[in-house]
Amino acid sequence: MARRLVEFGVRAVVCTPHFSRRYPTSVAGATASHQELHRALNTLGVELETHLAAEIGPDLTLVVPAAELTRRALPSGFAIVELVSATPSEFVLAATQRLAELGLRPVFAHPERCLAVQKRPGILDEARAAGALVQVVGPSLLTQRHRSVAATAWGLIDSGRADLLASDAHRPYGARPQLGPIGDLVSRRYGASVLETLTVTNPARLLGSHRSRLPRKG
Repeated sequence: MARRLVEFGVRAVVCTPHFSRRYPTSVAGATASHQELHRALNTLGVELETHLAAEIGPDLTLVVPAAELTRRALPSGFAIVELVSATPSEFVLAATQRLAELGLRPVFAHPERCLAVQKRPGILDEARAAGALVQVVGPSLLTQRHRSVAATAWGLIDSGRADLLASDAHRPYGARPQLGPIGDLVSRRYGASVLETLTVTNPARLLGSHRSRLPRKG
C-alpha cells in the first residue's frame, strides 16, 4: 500500500489505527507496529514519511481519561475523531470542547457518513470556528452505493466546510487508494488551488512545518 500511495505522489501519511470499544488498540502496540513498518519501508527503499496517531471513536472520546486522548494525538495538537452513522449532532461540539480543555483540536473524520451531518451540515460550523478541521475521505466522492454519503461529501466541499481530503486506505488494492482519479475529479470541479488546500496546505498543519500530500489511515 505504501508503494501505491507513493505512485500517487503521496510523500507523508498519518497511520491511524482505530481506538474504540470495538478496536481498543493500545499505544504500545501501535507504536511497535509503526516502528516495524518504518524499518520495512527503509529496507525496501520506499520513500514514504509516516507518522502515528489514532482514529478515536465517538464512543470513547468523551469518557476515557485525558491521557488516552493526548497520547493518541499528533504533536501538532490535532486529534482525529471519527463520526459514524449514528453519532448525534451534539457530540461535535462536546468533543471539541473536551479536547480544547486538553489543549487539543479535533479533526472530524468522514462526517459525510454521519446521518446528523447529512441532515444539517451546519452542525460543524461552531466546531470549525473553534479550530476543528473537517476531513472528507476521497472514496466517499466516488461511492455509488450510498448516494447520501456522496452528496454530503461533495456538499461539504461545495460549502467550504471540508478542510482535508483523505485516503481512508485500509488495503493496497481496490477503490480506496485511488487518489489520482479522486484528485483529478476535485481539481476539475474546483480548480488546482482547492485541491492543493485539501491535500497539501491544510494537511501540513497536522504535521507542523511539513508540507506533504497527506492521506489518512494505513
